[in-house]
Formats: sequence, structure tokens, C-alpha cells
Amino acid sequence: MLANVKICMGTHCTMMGNLNLQESLEDLQLEYPGKIEIKAVKCLKFCEDNKAPVVELNGKIITNASAEKIISEILEVVR
Repeated sequence: MLANVKICMGTHCTMMGNLNLQESLEDLQLEYPGKIEIKAVKCLKFCEDNKAPVVELNGKIITNASAEKIISEILEVVR
């Protein structure tokens, strides 16, 4: 199954580390060619209440996203 990942690039999410998260996901994308699609989006509108960084995976919103958390969820989809 394809993992469609949207990474919020809004100001708050960027300040909370989404660029490092994006790098980690791009490395994972190289390990699973054709199975992970990563798209940077302007804002996912979940930045308030300390929920950043925010990622959407196949329509599921994941708040307080860490590389470990997102990679684990992606691996469940692509394996």
C-alpha cells in the first residue's frame, strides 16, 4: 500500500522541527521506493494547543509528530 504523507510547513510546525522530520522521511522514502509519497503543504490547520509539528498520513492527522512516531506508522502501511 502507498503511504501518502503530508508535512505541515506552517511557521509553528517549522519552528517545532518539521524540517528534521522531513529529512528523516526522505531517507525512509529512499529505502522504500515507490511506496512513500511525501508532500509539503502550507498548513494543516492543527497548530494551536501545542500540537505541532503536524503530519497527515493517508488522511490520518498525527500531532506532536516525531520522526520515530511517523516512521513507525509509515512502516505499518508499507510493509
